[in-house]
Amino acid sequence: MESMLLLFSHELPVWDSETVALAGEEPDNLDKLVNSGDLFEIAGGYELTPQGVRTREVVSKEFGVPVNSYGEVIIDASRARELLELNRMTQFLDSAFVTDWGIKEVTTREVFPVVPCLNDDEYFKLENNKIKAIWPEHELIKSFIKTFPNWGVAARKFPAPGQLGLDLWANANNAPRGSLTIDFMLRSRADFNHYKDYEQMPTDIFKFLDADRLFAQKVHDENFENLLPFIGKLHIFLTEQRRIFVPGWFDIDHDENEDWILLCFVTDKEQQLENLTRTIRQWGHDLIDPVNPLYIIGTSIERLRGQKEQKRTIYDWFQEETVRIIRPDAPDGE
Repeated sequence: MESMLLLFSHELPVWDSETVALAGEEPDNLDKLVNSGDLFEIAGGYELTPQGVRTREVVSKEFGVPVNSYGEVIIDASRARELLELNRMTQFLDSAFVTDWGIKEVTTREVFPVVPCLNDDEYFKLENNKIKAIWPEHELIKSFIKTFPNWGVAARKFPAPGQLGLDLWANANNAPRGSLTIDFMLRSRADFNHYKDYEQMPTDIFKFLDADRLFAQKVHDENFENLLPFIGKLHIFLTEQRRIFVPGWFDIDHDENEDWILLCFVTDKEQQLENLTRTIRQWGHDLIDPVNPLYIIGTSIERLRGQKEQKRTIYDWFQEETVRIIRPDAPDGE
């Protein structure tokens, strides 16, 4: 029973019956752990008590399972509710498909650097319900592109600038540094045994080589314009990968196959997903064109909850279970 405490972490501190069951544990143990003093109820879920944090450390040692520091106990109900919904999304997405012949590497709330990090209103301009990407015209971006011109397959014959190259440019140009936090990050490595023997790149510090990537973000309300700075920061981050960290190999793997880049927005209800899909399609392809190939897809907790079976691969799930909101190979919608 106490082994369930190992589910609770700094990234995912709040669980309920549904999320515990999705993780393969017995939900009835939650109330037992409340009675033992290891858990307390908050915002419809459960969290570790200070005693539970200590018990978790003991169980970790007994089972030989290393765990990171738990951090502070969340006592704000609103924050706890948000973290529970993040956990729910994580468990549903993680269980939506397996990876035959490969591995899934899942992280929660992973933080990526964004350099240069522009002001929120400097990525896109919205006029007459159409989006125009304005970040490529920013003087810092022009300097960045001029300094790091090599990308695509042609960049393979040049050394990757890496973090040192980026730092030198950023320091010389006083480029503001920021970050992008991804609620659910998946690196899907198909046929891992085949790819593991290929030479790695020292500059691939985020381990994107030979992997499909799913960036998933929870949508909490229908103020969809609030998503624009997030999408803009992702544009900059992808540009960094293509020109700085994995130039020549970010989009095409060692076997000359395309590595997919999927941005997935997750709503609670299908109606909210329909509204988001309609809005983004109306905004237009500037949401992806400057950093193609990039797909924007969507799903909902309601849809994930109703999925009948696990799909065998991320490709099957993408094709059969999601809404393809905007894709580089289609002019409008799907």
